[in-house]
Amino acid sequence: MTRTRARTAPAALAAALVLALAGCGGDDEDSAATTEAQPPPTSEPAPTATEETEAGTAETEAEKPQPQPEPAEPEPPEAEPPVSPEDQPGGAGDEEPARSLALFTGEGGRITPRAVRVPAFISIRVELRSQDGREYGLRFGNDTMRVSGGLSSASTTIDGLRPAEAIVGTPTGPGNPVRIEATAEPGP
Repeated sequence: MTRTRARTAPAALAAALVLALAGCGGDDEDSAATTEAQPPPTSEPAPTATEETEAGTAETEAEKPQPQPEPAEPEPPEAEPPVSPEDQPGGAGDEEPARSLALFTGEGGRITPRAVRVPAFISIRVELRSQDGREYGLRFGNDTMRVSGGLSSASTTIDGLRPAEAIVGTPTGPGNPVRIEATAEPGP
């Protein structure tokens, strides 16, 4: 009798394994987890459909362990297209053009400095300040700037000058003429 039990135990284990494997599958997500949780196969071969077990029952093809297909790897999500520098804050196109500064100060009836050197081809921001609160004014071509006690600073922008070109600012009140020259080298 112990010999019959010894042969029936592997057969019962194989039948339980067949039933467990038949219940697996269906969900792609769960198949990877169940495939990893399966017990290792026994060292005894499972009986075929034509063999009879010791208990006298024949296994059918449906009860045989079927090889499980490899789980399909999920496709990676489609990557979003990279954001263009134009679309980012501070990206290309958001820059301000390069400018140089020509700062003039009116004080004691004079405007200083008398000449300012700037790089060629770069636009120029011309600024006039009143240090003593008196009224001062400068005219560069069609652009006129005036400052007085209530307004201590005024500015305008002039297009860049060619190399060695100069533009003269004439006073519209007290002061002296000033000059902006394109003779400086660009850079810090």
